[in-house]
Amino acid sequence: MNKKELVELGIAEDVAEKIVILHGKDIEKQKSAIETAKTEADGLKSQLAEANKAIEGFKGMDIEGVKKSADEWKTKAVQAQVEYDKQINSLKFDHALEGALTGAKAKNAKAVKALLQTDVLKLQPDGTIFGLDGQLETIKKDNDYLFESDTPNPKIVLGGGNQPVLTDAVVEAARKAAGLPPTK
Repeated sequence: MNKKELVELGIAEDVAEKIVILHGKDIEKQKSAIETAKTEADGLKSQLAEANKAIEGFKGMDIEGVKKSADEWKTKAVQAQVEYDKQINSLKFDHALEGALTGAKAKNAKAVKALLQTDVLKLQPDGTIFGLDGQLETIKKDNDYLFESDTPNPKIVLGGGNQPVLTDAVVEAARKAAGLPPTK
């Protein structure tokens, strides 16, 4: 549903815009949750596959070999978990940044991202991004064309059912005063 459809349903334009922004944030939150779950599931599948390989390898090993392989597996699992945590945090940051740029009315999120110093930005536990507001203000000052304007678009007023100033009675009276015959 977009702003135009909401306005056509009779909702005020400013209220429709707020509804669209809130709806967009909800969609981004759901996308983020889906991407996070998908990444976690992929990571767990690969860990399970590696664990199954390791178990098959343990069957023919001696005890010392098993202990050594178990230690190696533990190290690999910890390392894999760290990598997956980085990926998940990166996804959360990207989705939070997309949502914040949508809320800031950026016309082209990729263009605005290119101007941001993302290494300075930090994702907060509440889902907001620390340091983003200041950078966005600077970008808006220098590149205001990248953001939608807060001033409403001008409304074009088309002609209504205007009546001519001269009515039939006035024309007939003028013709009579000039000594002309009536038009009818």
